[in-house]
Amino acid sequence: MNSKTQARGYHHGDLRSALIEAGLVLLEREGPAGVSLRAVARQAGVSQAAPYAHFAGKRELMSAIAAVGFSRLRDMIAPLASDPASGIGDLGVAYIDFAKANPGLYTLMFGSREHIDSGDVHLSLASRQAFELLAVKAGRKGPNAFDDPGPIAAWSLVHGLVTLLMNEKIPAEMNERLPEILRLLEPGIAEHTRE
Repeated sequence: MNSKTQARGYHHGDLRSALIEAGLVLLEREGPAGVSLRAVARQAGVSQAAPYAHFAGKRELMSAIAAVGFSRLRDMIAPLASDPASGIGDLGVAYIDFAKANPGLYTLMFGSREHIDSGDVHLSLASRQAFELLAVKAGRKGPNAFDDPGPIAAWSLVHGLVTLLMNEKIPAEMNERLPEILRLLEPGIAEHTRE
C-alpha cells in the first residue's frame, strides 16, 4: 500500500464503518439515488476500488446501512424498554423521534427491496433485535413476536403515525399531541396481556 493510499483512506482503522458512515451522510443528503460505491468512496476519502473490499455492490452497502439504522433504533429505545416506568407510548415517541431525525435512513430501513436485501443476515438480526424490544414492552406472548398480534398492533400504529407525519398528512400541531395519541395504545396492550 503506498503512502498516498494510506493518507487518503486507511487511516481510519475501520474502513467498513467509515464507508457506512459516508453512506449515511449521502443518504440523508441525497436519498438512495445519491448513494453509490463511488460516491461513498469519495465521501470517505478513499480510492474508488476500496469499497469493493467490503461490499459486492450498492445493495449490500445499503443493507449494511439499514442494519446500522436498526441497531441505532434499538440502542435508542433499549433504556425505555427495560424501564418499568416507561410505557409503550414512550417507546413510540422515541421511535418517532428517531424517524424524524433520520428520515432518509428510516425510509431505507422500511423501504422497498429494490435498495436492500431483507434476507441479509446482519440486517435481519438488527431489525429483529429492535422489534424484540417493542414486543417485550407490548406484552409479547410466546417465543415469536411476529406471531403475536399485540406487538404487531403497536408497531403498526407507530409506523403508521411516522408515515403520516413524513408525508405531512397530520396537521403540524398534532406533533405536540403524539404522546397523547400513543398513550391510547396502552389500554389495548394491557388488555392483550391479560388475555
